Amino acid sequence: SQAGELVLLLFSKVRKATGVSKMTSLPRVASLLPSATEIMGHLKLQHLLVGVSHECDVAPEKSDLDTLLSKGTCVRLTSSEINPMQMSQDEINTAVKGSLRMGDSLYGILEKEFCAANPTVVLTQALCEVCAPSPKQVAGALCSLADSTAVVNLEPHTLADVAQSFVTVSQAVTCSPKEGEALAAKFHNDIYRISSAVTGTGKRPRSPRCVLLEWAEPLFDGGHWIPDMLVAAGGDRGWNRPGEKSKQITPSVLEEYDPDCILVACCGFDLKRNLEDAQKLWSKPWWSSLRCVKEGRIFAADGNRYFARPGPSLVAGVAILAQIMHEEHPGILKAIEATGLLPRQGLAWDRVEPKSCLKADEIKDLEDLCWSLHTAACDRGERYYIDPATGYQVMTEEAHKKRGKCCGCGCRHCPFSHAGVKSSELAARIQQPAWLHKKALSHHEGDVLFWSGGKDSFLTLRAMQRKAPSRDVVLITTFDARTRVIAHQEVEIQTVIRQAQELGVGLIGVPLHRGLKYEDQIKRALRLLQKSLSGMSLGSVCFGDLHLEHIRSWREKSLTPVVQEVFDDSVTLQYPIWQTSYGELMADFLASGVQCRISAMPDAAPSDAPALFVGACFSPEVAKQAEAVGWDAFGENGEFHSVVEPWILKQV
Repeated sequence: SQAGELVLLLFSKVRKATGVSKMTSLPRVASLLPSATEIMGHLKLQHLLVGVSHECDVAPEKSDLDTLLSKGTCVRLTSSEINPMQMSQDEINTAVKGSLRMGDSLYGILEKEFCAANPTVVLTQALCEVCAPSPKQVAGALCSLADSTAVVNLEPHTLADVAQSFVTVSQAVTCSPKEGEALAAKFHNDIYRISSAVTGTGKRPRSPRCVLLEWAEPLFDGGHWIPDMLVAAGGDRGWNRPGEKSKQITPSVLEEYDPDCILVACCGFDLKRNLEDAQKLWSKPWWSSLRCVKEGRIFAADGNRYFARPGPSLVAGVAILAQIMHEEHPGILKAIEATGLLPRQGLAWDRVEPKSCLKADEIKDLEDLCWSLHTAACDRGERYYIDPATGYQVMTEEAHKKRGKCCGCGCRHCPFSHAGVKSSELAARIQQPAWLHKKALSHHEGDVLFWSGGKDSFLTLRAMQRKAPSRDVVLITTFDARTRVIAHQEVEIQTVIRQAQELGVGLIGVPLHRGLKYEDQIKRALRLLQKSLSGMSLGSVCFGDLHLEHIRSWREKSLTPVVQEVFDDSVTLQYPIWQTSYGELMADFLASGVQCRISAMPDAAPSDAPALFVGACFSPEVAKQAEAVGWDAFGENGEFHSVVEPWILKQV
């Protein structure tokens, strides 16, 4: 490790010494760090990227990096020997320790791609051997490049170091620190705004104690810039000094410190994975004895983006820490929200709800129990029931009705279709069917289209509007109530709202809860639509199915009774592009000029189908390669899913 750092340092000095002081052509930047790729994006330099690591995901947002990769101007330059998403944290820890003990790296540089990218600037690090290719690997890859290639080694330890790295990247890529200094100033100012939001509402008896777990099996605390973030969020620094490395701890450390809250933000994992791993902590005998666990103050976050990565997103991480540490103080929470720097709950962070402690033969699913308890409480005319997971009181639908209006908080049993929730918060808050984008119905007749956000739904909408341009169309989209993501498509409901706005159609969102029947939630959505029709006649409920008979049969059997119960027998289920040839559908898609990307693939495509990957633009070439490897050209059998981007029009 120290030898590797020395090798990289020597290469860096030699190349800087032999390079030119001012660039005579645009630099070609290879980023081997997710943080560096994000920094490049925030500096508006992402167009200079010719290669990134396999872990890079934003520049500065996911869509920006996807665009670069789909164009082919930027490629992946690294690979990993393990798939952490298919391993437990303990298995990953064992693999990492074994790799370090043998002097190997879990990461590899794709030398062919690296040479083809021919970077003139390489952004890398030697801070953590677990997080990126080793210095020795980087030095080896550089042997095939020109001596003038500049190597920029980023090793921030504190928040101040992180800000300085923005200047370092700016100087290395543009030969000027100006843009980096501006980004660093904004970074410091945004953190100061959060700190001011916390301290500006009065002095607290003591700073709240929060522990950030960088790893859960075994336990690791948060090091480097995490103590700085805790203090900036108005909390106690904890036992680590700023800049110190993360280290393994024992449960007794947590017991002695007695934290007010714990945030599970494990390195490399998003919110979903950290929620799953946090729930496993309840199986530990010592866990339930912690005061913060008893008080329900355990949280999880996207640790990969907001805490482990030393880049601009650490600002949002500070806001998350401030939110969870001061949740008992409404004035502070209001001030934090006013900064506009707190990412949405449910997408970036969330409270961890423990799994049911009931025996499997007593209760099959905790959410089933939750809704059963609600039904029983309503039957008894009670205003509250106790949530079996958290022990908190939850207002029943009857209690909300007695109050008489929507409070705007996105309550679980709101009977008012969340009419009081701010439009900007609908995507994150609604728990019952509600209008996510309401558009005035201007015609006397209309239809409903079940909308997934993908190309098939889009082509169905075009077919409906061509056939009957004088009819209104209202979209209905179902999504997971917890993740706020459309099943299989891996598309966030916020994206679907943007689609509806761009296409000029109304949209009703239907959050799906385990424990509630799908048909019952659809019935609620249709009743909401019925109340909004204002005399308009509904003709049909449409779907974008292409040719799968069993899916169509299921819809007919399950949804026809629901539709006709809400409306009448004249309203039927229709399939506007059923059995339409793929040639005709592709021609219509190309004629639309709208961009469409692959949003999800359950399984990776074979190596002889390089155009098939998540983020790729759907095109005749993609369809052709899909068919060549035995897949359905439109992914109708679930091989891949898509998302249309009507705000991006390609040249037709």
